[in-house]
Amino acid sequence: MTRSVNGAPLSRRTFVRGVLGAAAVGTIGGALSSCGSDEASSGDGNGRLVFWHNYTQEARVNFMRDVADRFEAAHPGTTVEIEVVPFPQFPTKWPAAQAAGSLPDVTTVLPEQAVSMWHAGALHPMAPVLDELGGASAFAPGLVDKIGRYQDEQIVLPHYVHNRLLAHRRDLLDAAGVTLPERPTWDEVLTAAQAATREPDQYGWMLKLSAADTGGGYLLYMLTHSAGGRLFSSDGTALLDSPEVKRATEYLVEIGRTASGPGQVNYNINDNFSLINAGTTVLAEVSGAEIGTAAIEAPDVAAQLTTTFMPTDVVPGHLIGAISVALPKGRNPTLAQEFAAFLYAEENYVPFLHTIPLFMFPSLAAANGPAFFDHPTIAQYEATARQTMTGIEEGFAPGFEDGPSPYAGPVFSSHVIEQALQSILVGGADVDGALAAANQTLQATLDDVSARLG
Repeated sequence: MTRSVNGAPLSRRTFVRGVLGAAAVGTIGGALSSCGSDEASSGDGNGRLVFWHNYTQEARVNFMRDVADRFEAAHPGTTVEIEVVPFPQFPTKWPAAQAAGSLPDVTTVLPEQAVSMWHAGALHPMAPVLDELGGASAFAPGLVDKIGRYQDEQIVLPHYVHNRLLAHRRDLLDAAGVTLPERPTWDEVLTAAQAATREPDQYGWMLKLSAADTGGGYLLYMLTHSAGGRLFSSDGTALLDSPEVKRATEYLVEIGRTASGPGQVNYNINDNFSLINAGTTVLAEVSGAEIGTAAIEAPDVAAQLTTTFMPTDVVPGHLIGAISVALPKGRNPTLAQEFAAFLYAEENYVPFLHTIPLFMFPSLAAANGPAFFDHPTIAQYEATARQTMTGIEEGFAPGFEDGPSPYAGPVFSSHVIEQALQSILVGGADVDGALAAANQTLQATLDDVSARLG
């Protein structure tokens, strides 16, 4: 049977190259080779493959176990041991495992964490798997380079992707007498947020600026990028005192003072669904995940949700995320390559994306078509899905404008930006002073990274 994806014929064998069909029956071993021969990857796993993933939801946990069971059936004598490692635990768990000589063979990982693992010598390159999948053209245009090409090596491959969008409650925005185009400007969004604010219970755009979260840093990144600027340079120079960051901060502060409300300095990204569901916020910066969650848990609210691109100043303020696959230096490197490739096989890939519809979007180019979009929930919110895929092509991961950066993770995990925004909105600091102080603090963080890089 042949399907069509983006107007091109797609056969079962060409979904991610025919050789992956062979993976399902255990004949791929000769096509993939070991990445290295150092002590940490001596290949003495004796058929035991250790797989870490960060997917904590029951549907995704169960699906990954099913994939592992099918891999075991296709590879007699192989046992796949799975450990669920939640994202917050991963940054401390992998160094401990490396020190103990117990790194997994395959893991899912955030790209910024993978850069740290690469510098620590904890990862094999992913080039053999990428070649097996058909090269960079097997993925969304430009994606593998801007997510995982670092120091002339492919250190990760994106498993799934998403993009930040601006969602709004259509019923509440209609009641305020305003509408938003698909690509709204900063001024249009500010006007809509102010018009929809009904203190003390309803706010046009409730910000999420907790200093224990990355919501403020990510939002300032999106606005700064939209203004044509950056938070830091590729050589590790802090740019929080630049005109573009100042302009983005002033815009964010105006929202905070005129269209947000109490709690904005305590809320985090994970509060988006509850805030939208309760009508506490009319607008929210979200990924498709919040729409998918609402479709399951609050269908009446979901029916009122519409998305636009993030507001545009000079360019759209995209922020993409890519949960990726990497090959730590475990004990079964060749089998690890086979398993990593198997995750992208046709019988596994789109069905995995559908375990929580709208939660995950395809990184594989061949999956960006009817196989993915025909799911009823995704078809119902096709505009959101299309906007997401457009943003993935146009945007970058935060701090990855020049490709994977060793500075990105430390910048956002420092929470310097959230603290600066809080000092303005709650502490009474002026924008220039807060940004100057934050820039000094951030530069010290970047200098520390540079020193460790040598």
